[in-house]
Amino acid sequence: MKLISVNITTYNRSHLLARCLDSVLSQSYKNIEVVIVDDCSTDETTQIVKSYSDKDDRVKYIKHELNKGNAGSRNTAMDHCSGFYVAFMDDDDEWIDIHKLQKQVDLFEGSTGKLGMICTSVRLMDQNKNTRDKLIVKPDNVKSMILKGNGYIYSPTVFTSKKVMDEVGGFDLTLPRGIDSDFYRVAIVKLNYDIIFMKDITTLIHEYGNDRITPTDSANAFCKDIIGNRICLEKFKDEFKVFWREKYYRKANILFRFCKNIIKFREKRLFIEMYKLLKS
Repeated sequence: MKLISVNITTYNRSHLLARCLDSVLSQSYKNIEVVIVDDCSTDETTQIVKSYSDKDDRVKYIKHELNKGNAGSRNTAMDHCSGFYVAFMDDDDEWIDIHKLQKQVDLFEGSTGKLGMICTSVRLMDQNKNTRDKLIVKPDNVKSMILKGNGYIYSPTVFTSKKVMDEVGGFDLTLPRGIDSDFYRVAIVKLNYDIIFMKDITTLIHEYGNDRITPTDSANAFCKDIIGNRICLEKFKDEFKVFWREKYYRKANILFRFCKNIIKFREKRLFIEMYKLLKS
């Protein structure tokens, strides 16, 4: 039975972390290590994690002395995990299928192709606690899908191997947004790894609250979006020569949003970043 590292990054979400950890430690596949990277939290995160690690030696805790951001935290988790397989998990979500890991191990070990990742379908919850199921079906062209954006791969469902993570080289520290999608994009587009899309609903994704996800309705968030898109176009410029429709889809999408919010966000830096993006 191969060891699975469940990598969790967290920052000031002690009130959410216990729910996440309970769902991870309840998995039927027991040969796991839970690698928690705390990005310099100032709340009760340390005490919450200690209450788990005192009872379960599978829980490992690393705390940053300085805040390193999402990519830096994910890279720390990668550096400290020792599993053959790696599962990603977010501190504000939970696994609702106790056999999630076992199912993904079985698929990985039964694969004969160049399999890099497995993701699953999800249950989405809004701020009123209403849920809807999102069934993930493999698109006809995975490379086209991931170059256009994402919308298919939810990080807390992703299951991969340490070998794949090492080949990708971890998470891009230059990106202000879209860090996870960039990781998948490198694996799929540059390294030609295949991905399995499971129809099983294994994960509950909580889509509400500014303490859960990065706000998207601010000028700062929108600026990060523009910069992230420009970095993506530069990083995959050779691939976009072939997938040129996807390149213009990205530009048109961000330009539409820019025009839609031009009155709301009247900041000079947005115009500068938008100009750089359109030139790329």
